Amino acid sequence: MNSKNELSRGAILQALRQALEPKKYLIAMWEGGAAAFGRVDRWSDIDLMVAVKDGQADKAAQEVEAILKKLSPITARLSASHPNWPDMIHTFYKLARAGEFLIVDVGVMPQSSQDKLLETEIHGKALVHFDKAGVCQPPRLDRNKFLAGMKERKARLINMFELFSNYVAKELNRKNYIEAQYNHFMNLNMLVEALRMKHYPFHYDFRGRYLHYEIPSREAAKLQTLFYVKDTADLRRKDARARRWFKEAIEELR
Repeated sequence: MNSKNELSRGAILQALRQALEPKKYLIAMWEGGAAAFGRVDRWSDIDLMVAVKDGQADKAAQEVEAILKKLSPITARLSASHPNWPDMIHTFYKLARAGEFLIVDVGVMPQSSQDKLLETEIHGKALVHFDKAGVCQPPRLDRNKFLAGMKERKARLINMFELFSNYVAKELNRKNYIEAQYNHFMNLNMLVEALRMKHYPFHYDFRGRYLHYEIPSREAAKLQTLFYVKDTADLRRKDARARRWFKEAIEELR
């Protein structure tokens, strides 16, 4: 695509704001994701949230999609549902005229929604484009509830590790190398959660997102080496290291 015809991040956001803000049933529009953490770069997508008057979420979602279609043909569209946010209409869009990485990720929520993903500790400082009713004021995080949830997850992780972390050795012994590698990644996922709990607990369930920014650089470099495996002997060594490290990290959390 000719870069002169390519839609920029700013152009997409400006078009959405200009079309949405005048409508009375639309209450607020803000960005989360990289924008909320001050880390937007040329590979960032647009994490957009829209709050609307109750009963108008479907209408607003259709309005957003119509605006995007005016800007560019939509080459891919995916709806997502979330048990923790049942009243959110969440849709991803890829635009033909936008860059390869400039996915538009839109969540539409009713004004009365109890959780608008605005807790600063978890979601960063929202970049507000308009707010007619003060809905973008970040709520106070219920730390006791949050820490109780993390404690429950930690207990589950420990049991998962005790039950399943030996699956790498099991599959290597069977010479099932694909399965062994797959289970190695499962062990690394458990390790990542433990390291997040240790260094940045507010994102303990963010998996690989923002990981390089939130654990010490030396640990990130060490972790990175465990993801790259050259042969079965290397897999045995690196999985053993990952399992030892998980135990150490969990012990530090006790």
